[in-house]
Amino acid sequence: MNAVELRDAAVTRGAKLIWRDATIDVAAGSISAILGPNGAGKSTLLHALLGLVPLSEGSLEVLGRAPHRGDARVGYMPQTRRDGDQHLSARDYVGLGFDGTHFGWRRTSTSAKDQAVRDALRVTGASAFASQPLRTLSGGQRQRVALAHAMVFRPELLLLDEPLAALDLAAQAEIVDLINLIRHDTGATIIVVAHDLNPLAPIVDHVVWIARGQVRSGPTDKVVDEGVLSDLYGHPIEIIVTPRGRRVIVGLEEEFAHPHPHPHTGARVHEAAHEHFAEFYREQS
Repeated sequence: MNAVELRDAAVTRGAKLIWRDATIDVAAGSISAILGPNGAGKSTLLHALLGLVPLSEGSLEVLGRAPHRGDARVGYMPQTRRDGDQHLSARDYVGLGFDGTHFGWRRTSTSAKDQAVRDALRVTGASAFASQPLRTLSGGQRQRVALAHAMVFRPELLLLDEPLAALDLAAQAEIVDLINLIRHDTGATIIVVAHDLNPLAPIVDHVVWIARGQVRSGPTDKVVDEGVLSDLYGHPIEIIVTPRGRRVIVGLEEEFAHPHPHPHTGARVHEAAHEHFAEFYREQS
């Protein structure tokens, strides 16, 4: 069974084409990564799954139905959150997810809400700092609380927009482990928007790559391929596999805010990947 089925789809905003010819199957219970340059339309795809952005062409089913705003079966962690929430405790912020402030208020008992909030905090490992204001938490702790906010209804489909952004490597690894734990404990299908595949590679089953208005989708080993990515980006892409099995992608200069030169070829690589290259060449020396 597929949690998401997108067929020959396109999205336009005004006269601007965002992407087209998108056909995507996301298996239930899988973890998928959506990757691509800034402005390619990664978040737009999440918004289409939420029923917030209509397709201009094609068809889309989410959990067997047309997507619609307010579907409690779908949890969403946005890339940015409101500054006004920073004074709230972690527990109160998660409670807002139960009340449905993003998609309309829900009438429920206080006891049901309290139990749902406790469960979400427990599942995401955020119970220990539930009483602390968001503004006092570390980046990794805030991401756990944001995940709890999205998990409060124990959704069947969990959409995460840049959950690893602005985290150091250790905090990224913790969140990646947590995402995998959530998948195994709840059976949820999880779709993650990211800039860098490397931190997610150990847990990802399926990749969607968006660039230049085009979409490529499939199992990780089929899409993270030099030929596929070179065609998608319109210039040569190189993939280097380190002795430890890391796949480092070289040649996506337009996406990299802080590029470093490859030690041998001079190609520029993502700052996060630079450490992998350093390790690779230490191992070879």
